[in-house]
Amino acid sequence: MKSKTETVEYPALKGKVIKQLRFANDEDFTALVIEFEDNTHVSFRLKATIELSMEPEISTLRSGNIVNWKKLKAQPVKRRGEGR
Repeated sequence: MKSKTETVEYPALKGKVIKQLRFANDEDFTALVIEFEDNTHVSFRLKATIELSMEPEISTLRSGNIVNWKKLKAQPVKRRGEGR
């Protein structure tokens, strides 16, 4: 694993088209999971419990400047066996 102060890239992910992005933060684990259109996925498991300081936003960039943004809507993901 790289040091905390280093920025890293993952060349194997370059050009992949994202189908779905999930963020899980519960007592079992904290992870960011990215599913791609080619039916592959990558997961980043984190050690810390993370709390968002503000609601995520989606924005439009033009010439490197944010010109439009709005709050990103989220919905809970049901775990297997829930809701039966």
